[in-house]
Amino acid sequence: MNPDSPIFVCGRFRAGTSFLWQLFDRLPGFCAWYEPLHPQLPAHVDHVKPKADHVGIDDYWRSYKKHPAFTKHFSPDFAHNGLWLESDSQYPELKAYIDDLIDASGDQRAVLQFNRMDFRLPWLKTQFPEATLIHIRRNPLQLWHSQRKHLPMSEKDNPSATDAYELMQWSVALSHLFPFLAKRNHVHAFYRCYLIQRMSDWMADHHADVCLTLEQDVFESQAFAQKLAQGLGVSEAEWLAAQSDPHVSMLHDFDEAELAPLLAIMTEADGLLAASGLAKHCGQMPLSEIKAQHPEFWQSQQLSAEWHNEEMLHALAAQQTELTRLLAEKNKLLATAQKNDEQTETN
Repeated sequence: MNPDSPIFVCGRFRAGTSFLWQLFDRLPGFCAWYEPLHPQLPAHVDHVKPKADHVGIDDYWRSYKKHPAFTKHFSPDFAHNGLWLESDSQYPELKAYIDDLIDASGDQRAVLQFNRMDFRLPWLKTQFPEATLIHIRRNPLQLWHSQRKHLPMSEKDNPSATDAYELMQWSVALSHLFPFLAKRNHVHAFYRCYLIQRMSDWMADHHADVCLTLEQDVFESQAFAQKLAQGLGVSEAEWLAAQSDPHVSMLHDFDEAELAPLLAIMTEADGLLAASGLAKHCGQMPLSEIKAQHPEFWQSQQLSAEWHNEEMLHALAAQQTELTRLLAEKNKLLATAQKNDEQTETN
C-alpha cells in the first residue's frame, strides 16, 4: 500500500464508520473528512454538533473549517444520484470533488469516511487504484435497531418513514435497478434494510483492502488495531492509544416477539438474493451480467412509478409537518424571550 495514497472508510450507517473516522482524526499525519457526501454538508458544517452516542467526538467538521473551499465541487446530488457505479461508470463531478478533498489535505494523508459509497466501490477502486479501502460491517439486527431507535414506535417498521439514515431514499433511488426494493414488496422496513446491507457487505468482500466487524473487532476485542496496523504506517499501539476512551454500545436484547418476524424476513430476503444471482455474484460481476444469467427472476420484477410518487409525497408531507412544528417552537421561544426582556426593562 502506498503510504501517501488516500484512505477511504466505508460501511452502512451506524456500522462503525464514525469510530474509524475518529481514530484517524486523532492521529498525526492524517486529514480526516467526515461524511463528505452528506446532502446537507455545508449546513451541517455550520450548525450540527456531534451526536450524544458518538462518545469522544467533539467536532465532526474540523477539516472542512480549515479548508472552506470544499464547496467548490460539492453537490447534494452526490448523496443519492448514481448510487450504483461500476468500474466503467462515469461520474466526473464526483471524481472532481473527491480530488479536491485529497488535494486540500496537503501534506497530510487524506482519509474520507463515506456512508454513501457502498455500491460505488468498483468505480472508486478504478478511479483511485492506489487508495486503501477500509470497510466495517455490523450484525444486521443490531444495525437495524441502531438505525431506527430514534423513530417513534408507530414509524419504526414503516418502510416509507423518513429516518435519519435514508433507508426510504436509498430504496427509491435504487429500485429502478432492484425493483424488489419498491415499497409494495414488503410492509416492514427491515426487509429493505437487510437487502441493502447484504449487498453492501458483498460488494466490500470483493473490493475492500481491510474488512472489520464492529462487534468482533471493536466491541468484543481490540483486533481492529492489529488489522489496521498492517500497511497503514501506524503501529498497533498507536491505534489503541487513539482509541483513548473506548466505548461499547449497549447491544439491543431482542425478545422473541420482536425477533421472530425479523428472522422470517431475513430468510425471505436471503431466498430472493439467491434466486436473483446477487448472493453469488454481487460485487464480483457487472449487474447486467448477473441479470442475464438469471433471466427468470429479473423478468418477473416489475416497478411502478405510482409507488415512488406515493413515497415521495409521504416524505414531503412529513417534512412539512416537522418544519411547521419547529417553526411553532421557534416562535414560542422568541415570544417567551421577548416577554422576559419586557419584564426586565419594566423592573
